Amino acid sequence: MSSRGSYTKNGHVTTNEYAESHKVDDASVLVGQNGNHGLPDYSHTPNRIYIKEDHDGSFRELRVYDSTGKYVLEIAYHTETALTGNAHEKVLHYHIISDDFTRSPATLITDELRKKYSKYLARYGL
Repeated sequence: MSSRGSYTKNGHVTTNEYAESHKVDDASVLVGQNGNHGLPDYSHTPNRIYIKEDHDGSFRELRVYDSTGKYVLEIAYHTETALTGNAHEKVLHYHIISDDFTRSPATLITDELRKKYSKYLARYGL
């Protein structure tokens, strides 16, 4: 399926670190195997979308992968002190991911991004 940080020259991995729990439209909701809980940095399938849910089934984050299988956008719903000023309030925000996996500072989700990914966010009441 995919892997976190480990990949071969073509972006594919040789391990099965994740399993698909279910689908939300055409996106796969992944769960980590053997204690892995973050979403992968690479996908075997180009232009893929993976979702991570919290233990209660609520939305945690969504990653968008490009034509090479690398993730380039993350939309998340969790606390982000830089945006809310506290560590208790969840906020819908996003990060742009650079080629070296540096994440941009958290930014409140734009109307354009909310509309583009609404079929996934709406499933979680967002």
